[in-house]
Formats: sequence, C-alpha cells, structure tokens
Amino acid sequence: MQWLWYAWGGRLPQRYREWVLHDVTTRTWLLRHMARAVVLTLTAVAVVFIPLVLVVHVVFWLAVAATVLGVLVSVYYSMSYAWESGDVRLTKYGYPAGHGSQERERIAEERDREMQEGYRAMWR
Repeated sequence: MQWLWYAWGGRLPQRYREWVLHDVTTRTWLLRHMARAVVLTLTAVAVVFIPLVLVVHVVFWLAVAATVLGVLVSVYYSMSYAWESGDVRLTKYGYPAGHGSQERERIAEERDREMQEGYRAMWR
C-alpha cells in the first residue's frame, strides 16, 4: 500500500529517504519511473473505464481502444518529465533541487571510468 501511495506522488515516512534516493538514481530508475506511471495511469483509468462499460454501455472495443490510447499518452507524457519528477520527489525528502540528476550523472561517470579502466587493462 505504501508503494501505491508513493506511486501516486504521496510522501513516505522519513525513514525511507535513502530508499527514495536509490529509487530515482539506480541504474533502472527509468524502468521504475515507467512502472509507477503505468500503475498510476491504470488505476486512474479503471475509475473511468469500468463505469463506461457497465453503466453507459459503450461499444467495448471502442472503450478498450480509447483506454489503451490514454494509457500510452499518459506514460509518454510521464516519461517526458521523468528527470524533473525524480528531482521533485527528492526535494520532498530534504535533498537539494537537482540532486537526483547530479547523482545520476556522477554514477554514470563512475561507470564510464570503470569501463575505460577495464578496457585499458585488457588491451595494454
């Protein structure tokens, strides 16, 4: 339930501060962001889709097609602002603005440096 609250943009207890930093800076942070976006979108769509099908009696395939299109647009929009969203999440836990982006850049530079050192060690 806490993860759903977090996916919806809610604030977790302060003891999860380091976990949130890991969540938005780990190697798979974009996949994690996409998972949150999909869950958020599907829960919001369920509120609209189920009443449409059950109460309004719309054509089922049309409702499904509109729902799929809505999910795709929503996830695309969310992914467009993934970097900013991660930084905003971190500011809720007391990190300075832009900390997530800086941390991801630092991690990427370390990874690149390690790869270069491995390459040099192999081919020298």
